[in-house]
Amino acid sequence: MQQRIFTRQSFGFLGSFFVSACCLGAGPIIAATAATFGLGAIRHLFSIYVLGPLMTLSVAWIVWNLHIQGRVLAGHARRYPPFWIGLAGGVVAWVGVMLPHIIHGTKSLGSLMIYIGMAVLIAGSAKGLFDQYRQHRYVIEPQCKKGVS
Repeated sequence: MQQRIFTRQSFGFLGSFFVSACCLGAGPIIAATAATFGLGAIRHLFSIYVLGPLMTLSVAWIVWNLHIQGRVLAGHARRYPPFWIGLAGGVVAWVGVMLPHIIHGTKSLGSLMIYIGMAVLIAGSAKGLFDQYRQHRYVIEPQCKKGVS
């Protein structure tokens, strides 16, 4: 289960990093790179109509995986701090992506919110993966020692 959760969280991170990079100014670079591979028409897809849902799905995917970890490791997600940390970071990053498209002139505030939100989201997810690794290590090692003796 540890490898599966890590893989699923990695996909969520890739999606949210992609959206964050586009919103922080890498959209033209990504569009130019796509054009070099003959995908120039893709540049029109880098709008809020694609980036907004992609960010929503990516953050929801990470938070859902933290919810699953919370049920497995703590019995319920409400008692699992990495779930709340990841949820708070995801919401802040999501608002940072959406804010400049809703309120004109808030690009710098939105960028700051993306940086802070992604850092908090990474911290919560890394803590969750560390907790899962630690529990997996303590469950597997005693069983291996019993089998060897």
